[in-house]
Amino acid sequence: MNHTSRRQALALLGALAASSALPTAAQTSFPSKPIRLIVPHAPGGNSDTFGRILAQKLGERLNQQVVVENRPGAGGTVGSALVSKSSPDGYTLVVADNGTHAIAPTLYGTKLAYDVFKDFTPITLAATFPTVIIMHPSVPAQNVKEFVALAKSQPGKLTYSSAGTGNGSHLTVELFRAAAGGLEMVHVPYKGGAPAVQALLAGEVQLSSVSVNTAMPHILAGKVRALGIASAKRSPALPDVPTFVENGILFDGDSWLAIMGPPAIPADVAAKLNQEIAATLRQPETQERLARLGLEVVASPQAGLTEVLQRDVAKWGKAVKDSGAVAE
Repeated sequence: MNHTSRRQALALLGALAASSALPTAAQTSFPSKPIRLIVPHAPGGNSDTFGRILAQKLGERLNQQVVVENRPGAGGTVGSALVSKSSPDGYTLVVADNGTHAIAPTLYGTKLAYDVFKDFTPITLAATFPTVIIMHPSVPAQNVKEFVALAKSQPGKLTYSSAGTGNGSHLTVELFRAAAGGLEMVHVPYKGGAPAVQALLAGEVQLSSVSVNTAMPHILAGKVRALGIASAKRSPALPDVPTFVENGILFDGDSWLAIMGPPAIPADVAAKLNQEIAATLRQPETQERLARLGLEVVASPQAGLTEVLQRDVAKWGKAVKDSGAVAE
């Protein structure tokens, strides 16, 4: 090889090396502009508070602004649909939950504007939070066994409130009813979680299902009693309250929050988002702030979120069908 040919070969090798480094360069340069984090619910709830905590801490970690946008409507499906159709560059994400991505496919059926498996890139299962079924103090039952016996002795007389037909609070009690042998109780839907809890406090209904952090003040004040934790394990906030599983009633009503993006986000960008969000969630300060909301950090790999989706779409879908709920 002559001197000129050697120079040309070296130049070609240099060009190939530079081109092979491009994906890594693209990965390390992300993000180069603000990230939109869509919260598909109104301000004030678990999704919103979680989203704002994550946005602040993630923004500090990335040295890039993460902007929270509330896009409520149709049980969170409006904001979720917006993200499913956004640019697949990793700059638009959504705080998904079991309502928008596990219940909605069956509840809305063909009316749902997205496919939870095809129209999103899973980033991470961020956190879970336990649900507790609470009852009015006037209910003459001190534990799960007594409540089940009472409900069976008075079919159709006990009532329970929810935040709306097909809402997680409705379906959690439906899971309990089925697992306890098909208890006959009357569902009373309200327009939102707050009025559903107020109905229970006023004694208009006997039972309701809420997140542990929502129930805690009312339990501590003696205004309601905890019947049982509707999750896989006991809640650190209510360590003396047994799970329904411990009482032989086998169901799991765990709720969760996840981060997802539109389909076809480049693999390196999705991987970096998973890595950075997981690291943010595992920071002690972040975990402490979320724990005060009753949230337990998971920060799963991407595949872990897919597995949960596959399991929960089936679980909650069956609950929707068994309850007869349809989207309003």
